[in-house]
Amino acid sequence: MIAADGPNVTDVDTFSLRTSDGQLYNFTVGALDLSAGGLAAPHLREHLVSGVPITVYFSNDNGTLTARRYIDAPP
Repeated sequence: MIAADGPNVTDVDTFSLRTSDGQLYNFTVGALDLSAGGLAAPHLREHLVSGVPITVYFSNDNGTLTARRYIDAPP
């Protein structure tokens, strides 16, 4: 992850990540599924600092990538 933005320290509205092959994706945070290990948006800031990878499940809404769920990436 290379950026996480929001109105304050605890909220994240958008984030950007770079894949292992160098592609850049910009996401809007939607209603997140927190079941079965899904994480809340503020946890994204921890990944920004730590550099630990995440797996994002998203929808493509007319060209806008909307994150619906994300989890810590498997090792």
